[in-house]
Amino acid sequence: MNPRQKQFEDARTKEARESLHVGALVKVTRFDAQSMTVDVQPVSKRLDANGTWQTQPPTLGIPVAPTRCGDWILRPWYKVGDIGVVLYLDHDMDKALASGGECQPNTERSHSQSDAVFIGGVVPGTMQTGSIPEGLALAKVDGSIYVVIKEDIIEILGDCQWQGDIDIKGHVRITGELTVNGIDFTPHTHSGVEPGDGVSGRPQ
Repeated sequence: MNPRQKQFEDARTKEARESLHVGALVKVTRFDAQSMTVDVQPVSKRLDANGTWQTQPPTLGIPVAPTRCGDWILRPWYKVGDIGVVLYLDHDMDKALASGGECQPNTERSHSQSDAVFIGGVVPGTMQTGSIPEGLALAKVDGSIYVVIKEDIIEILGDCQWQGDIDIKGHVRITGELTVNGIDFTPHTHSGVEPGDGVSGRPQ
């Protein structure tokens, strides 16, 4: 192979390599909780043909990959500025994503920016987590609110608002105030209190 052919082959190989996308670290610029999609901006610059590092264009409407099990979903709630990872799929995903079943792709494109999936956030080095107890945790980064599942107990920090029935088996220990149907139980008073074996009125 003469030098000119080698230069041509090197240029073609470089072009093919640059058109192949595998994954990227990105910043969220928009999150749509209804469609479960994000707009993202790659955080790594790209080297152009002139040897200059350039900001990459954003990618819009990327499907978010939450954890789903049947009719249940663990839905994330991304914020603008969150850092995450985008994965570029092997094949055109449009028809498969629309149908949810096995199908022949619409095109033969491979590892294209058009076939990206956002697979979750990462914690950059500039963000430090707060004081969160050991265990499987759902928490704010600063540790001000959390639910931590430990070997023998579930620990919750923060105010709780429940809707629906609760069936608790075992010991319940509450530190702080308890309000039931608008009545403050810490402390509360009773009406109709008289000496003897009578029953007092409802707590107030």
